[in-house]
Amino acid sequence: MHRLPVLLVTCLALILCTSPVVRGGQEREPSGQSRPEPERRTYSYGPLPRQKLVAYSDGNPARPGPLRTGVVIVHGGFWYQDRSAGWNMWARRIAGAGPAVFNLGYRRNTDAAWPAQRVDVLRAVRWIGRHARQFGVDPHRIVLLGSSAGGQLATSAGAYGAGRRHLAGVVALSPVVDPYRSWSTANAPDGDSAGMAVLRANAARLAGCEPDPPHGQQERGQQRGGTHEGRGTERKAALCRRVWQDMSATEHASGADDPPMLLIHSRHDFVPVAHSEALRAAELRRGMAPGDITVATVPGAEHGGGLLTRSGVEKMVMSWIAARTPVSGDAGRGGGASGAGGTHG
Repeated sequence: MHRLPVLLVTCLALILCTSPVVRGGQEREPSGQSRPEPERRTYSYGPLPRQKLVAYSDGNPARPGPLRTGVVIVHGGFWYQDRSAGWNMWARRIAGAGPAVFNLGYRRNTDAAWPAQRVDVLRAVRWIGRHARQFGVDPHRIVLLGSSAGGQLATSAGAYGAGRRHLAGVVALSPVVDPYRSWSTANAPDGDSAGMAVLRANAARLAGCEPDPPHGQQERGQQRGGTHEGRGTERKAALCRRVWQDMSATEHASGADDPPMLLIHSRHDFVPVAHSEALRAAELRRGMAPGDITVATVPGAEHGGGLLTRSGVEKMVMSWIAARTPVSGDAGRGGGASGAGGTHG
């Protein structure tokens, strides 16, 4: 496997950022009536610069009525781009429909290797749960909404441990469920080898290693298998394989312990539906109820957040979230929550 020069990968990424195939973070303003602007504030859910989230919530979370659903957006962008700003419009739109929305920032693969990104998502979810009443949110009705690389993070966070304890559901748009599947595939289904090259290069950066050594190195490692150098090479390769396995939600699927999932791809998606089908099969093998995991394929070639512009997809997502987060019998608001415990501005 030959490495792509860093300059070439960077150029490809710049080209792809303007491509309709991967424009998940550049959604068009959907048609429809305007809604009141929800209150927007930025909070720190951890001590690191990237560990911030933007909360879109009712200006009066202590108003009478039931607690609301919390929707946590995990943006995509090949794990190295900050695409959160491209989700601002959708965050406002979803919040206008009732839920409180949290647009999540997390460490990029240029900041830290895996599993730092999953750690950040789980830390943010727990922070929101602890301070849910401040936002008028039911801590038992928090849903992740991940896009592309963010879909990988959302599915991984949901399947890691007993995810159902913290999450009522996971919605993933074009999730890169198994980065190794993309690594081992030269072309996207539509033949987009350039896009796949950027995805593969950044998956390797996320892991901190390439899972398959170049052929010549592999042969030399086999020849030196009994030497100290050869054993060191084998240990590094084994550690690398474990990291790549850990990045895949299919490796952690635990059936009934995981939250319900809705996984959506377009028919000619940059990331093929095979990723989500493999996760569904793993969850069903381990005891998840068939109705708790849905894989949907819609027409077209939209990717990530761009799927929400496809007719019927936004309604599908919002209806699914509503069905998985019914209002509990406790309609109290507890509106006295004093402070989030994090900084805001």
